[in-house]
Amino acid sequence: MVTALAAAGCGSSSSPNAASVPTTTATTTTASVTTASPPTTTTPPPTTTASTQATTTSSTPTTTATPTTSTTTSTSTSTTPLPAAPAGLKAATGYSSYDNCQGVCTGSVPASLRRPLHLPSLGGGSACPVTRSAPGVTYAGPAVGAGPVYAAQPTPFAVTSFINSSWSGGRVSWVAAPGYTGPVLIRGGQVGGPGAVGFGEGHVPVDELQLLTASTSSSGEPPGAREWASFTRVRSPGCYAYQVDGTGFSEVITFSATG
Repeated sequence: MVTALAAAGCGSSSSPNAASVPTTTATTTTASVTTASPPTTTTPPPTTTASTQATTTSSTPTTTATPTTSTTTSTSTSTTPLPAAPAGLKAATGYSSYDNCQGVCTGSVPASLRRPLHLPSLGGGSACPVTRSAPGVTYAGPAVGAGPVYAAQPTPFAVTSFINSSWSGGRVSWVAAPGYTGPVLIRGGQVGGPGAVGFGEGHVPVDELQLLTASTSSSGEPPGAREWASFTRVRSPGCYAYQVDGTGFSEVITFSATG
């Protein structure tokens, strides 16, 4: 169970050799070079041409071997950063951001689950469109949602203050039906207002829940079901909604938070 704050990378030079090179030999060498001048003059052109050709030939593959593609590929991979966390919240970094998975879990939900938020709107004076309860899911407490992932929390949802934190919150158990074994991404926000929804028991909550391996279970839980105990955090009472995304589904659960 999660405990609330409220209550919770390494020469010889040889002088003899130098002395043994007589000046006469150097002079003879110079004369020899002068006599052989015609063939010497004839030799450089092919040497220069061959050298140029070799240089040109080797420079062509060198240029080709530095592809632009590899740079483009690495750039495109890094141009899909996660969205910034709402003010006052920490950005979740993967499954290990979940309180009961810290130091144990690795990896994160696939990018395909990060769909745009489609939270409901709320007209002036309208009542909070609270999501209906799920009568068939009661082993973790009263649950709401259409499934296959449900939020087991009371309706209305009473939140209390956390010590040294501006975020109040309450306990929520997330439940996945036996037929769904994939990853879960949960985000949220205020309906008809700018407020954010946070998760976890930290002084500063995280902006989303990334869930995969179950962290707890309840009596009467059917085989194959999964359950995660957590905290939902808000700054003030009001109407809020979760967006729950999984492989092949996206659902919204709206709830009323009371102080």
